[in-house]
Amino acid sequence: MLKTMIRQRWIPSLFIIGFLVVVAVNAVLIIAATRTFSGLVVAHPYTKGAEYNANLKTLAAQRQLNWRHVVTVGANADGSVLLQVQWTDQAGLALGGLSVTATLDRPVEKLPVQSVTLQDRGGGVYAASVTLPRQGLWDLRLVASRGEQSFIAADRIQVP
Repeated sequence: MLKTMIRQRWIPSLFIIGFLVVVAVNAVLIIAATRTFSGLVVAHPYTKGAEYNANLKTLAAQRQLNWRHVVTVGANADGSVLLQVQWTDQAGLALGGLSVTATLDRPVEKLPVQSVTLQDRGGGVYAASVTLPRQGLWDLRLVASRGEQSFIAADRIQVP
């Protein structure tokens, strides 16, 4: 009889303590989750959404241009990197008179973004030397423009 009384008093108490432990752990996890991640992937989601149609229009205009580019990366004797881009139109003819800028960003670590203006070397070739702090993979963003026409391209390059 004594055993039955002990069981009747302790078993419900253990269930209540267990339930309270589960609630406390869940509360800690919920608080930690909401403080460490806001749920936003983009810094300004409304602005990005509002710009969506403008971006689609720009992309359609860029597709009509049908410019093509080939990126070549080489090493200079002084340790800098020679970045060359060959631009052609839809007929395969060299594009001259472009204003070309390049932005290089390291995808695997936070290093300062490198920006450079490429010089027209003739025959649709634009080139510049840039000193990069590391070898390896870099994200290259090119912006080529001529008058009202512009073309944006992105490549991942291997720097020797």
